[in-house]
Amino acid sequence: MSEDLVKEQVLDYYELQAELKKMDAASSTEESHGILVGQLCGGNRLEGLSWLKQYLPDVGVKRDPWDDTREWFYALREWTLEDLKDPEFTFQMLLLDDDESLSERLEGIGNWCSGFLAGFGSTGERNERDFSEDIRNTFRDLVSISQVESELDPENDNEITEEQEKDYFEVVEYIRMASILIYNEFVGQFDMAGSAAKSEKDRRGDQTLH
Repeated sequence: MSEDLVKEQVLDYYELQAELKKMDAASSTEESHGILVGQLCGGNRLEGLSWLKQYLPDVGVKRDPWDDTREWFYALREWTLEDLKDPEFTFQMLLLDDDESLSERLEGIGNWCSGFLAGFGSTGERNERDFSEDIRNTFRDLVSISQVESELDPENDNEITEEQEKDYFEVVEYIRMASILIYNEFVGQFDMAGSAAKSEKDRRGDQTLH
């Protein structure tokens, strides 16, 4: 990954929007980020060019990226995964700034959830009956949010109430924490188990040597 890239700049809605525009991506910025997060939460372990060759067609890109664009997307994947793993819950969705119209932001979280569900689904079929009740309910909520259509008029955004803004932020926080929950359910616990097994193997190896 290029040393010129900075995490705070890469994990930015408008930076992702610009990179997608360079390649004429068909998917929206929110949907594209949702697809990535869904892939990671579903356990997609492809990296580098193998991952990018899968991801770019998923967001509607029909050509190969330039070298600098590859490095940018590698960084996006790596730092998004890093935040999903973070025990401090630092993961954030890439969404429009809060000063954009509420109707556009509501459309954005619907697109993000649509992308997340598509990305998660691309990692393989699963039997919903094997899910915990919390996980089943969480997925149903994400499906519902993805289907919501805003009835707000972007031209009358000055009429938005404080209560409507509060409701929006509560939904965003719910989706954010739901993403972390799903990641830990389908990926995190297995990563921890693998790390524990490796540590035990290393410990036994040390005992053998001594």
